[in-house]
Formats: sequence, C-alpha cells, structure tokens
Amino acid sequence: LPHLTPHPPDFSPGDRLTQERLDDMNINSGGFLWPDEERLFAHILRLNEHTLAFEECHRGTFREDYFTPYIIPVIEHEPWEFVNIPIPPGIRERVVSLLKEKIAAGVYEPSQ
Repeated sequence: LPHLTPHPPDFSPGDRLTQERLDDMNINSGGFLWPDEERLFAHILRLNEHTLAFEECHRGTFREDYFTPYIIPVIEHEPWEFVNIPIPPGIRERVVSLLKEKIAAGVYEPSQ
C-alpha cells in the first residue's frame, strides 16, 4: 500500500482522474468533511486512479488465474424460436455502435 501523509497535497490531475471528474463525484456535498479530509480523499483516489473506470475501455474483467470463467449449465433442449425484437430505425446506428464499443472493450463476449 502507498504511504499516506498526514498532510495530503493539493489535487493534481492524473490520466483518468481529472479535476472535472473529481468535481462530478461531489465528494463533500454535505460539508461533513474538513478540508484536509477532503484533500486526503482526493489524494487516495488519485493514488488508485487505475481502479476507476470512467470509460468503457477502462472496464475490465476478473483475471482467469484468480477466477474461473462463469459457466451456465444447461440441459439439452430444443430452443424456443421467438422473433427478434426489432431495433427502431431511428436509433439503430447508435445501438450498433454501442454494442461494437462494448465488444471492443471486453464488456460483452460473443455467445454463439
């Protein structure tokens, strides 16, 4: 674990944690924390910013050497045949690009 100083420095932006993202978190919206505690919280977040995912490409999965892949057991059967739910033409391109982005980020996997 990184050493924590009793007098944390002022916030300096990193690769993932920017001032704008830190402000969006509303860390001390209720005014409960003292200024030093607020700076300490921001400092701890900055030291561990690699654990924060603000974009899909920053998301990850559990490593397979720690956790085995999740396997859903099924019984041999004849699957039901339902018609796919159509995607409205007005949002089709957005849906397709969102799915491609999630597949590229590793959030979704091909199932068949």
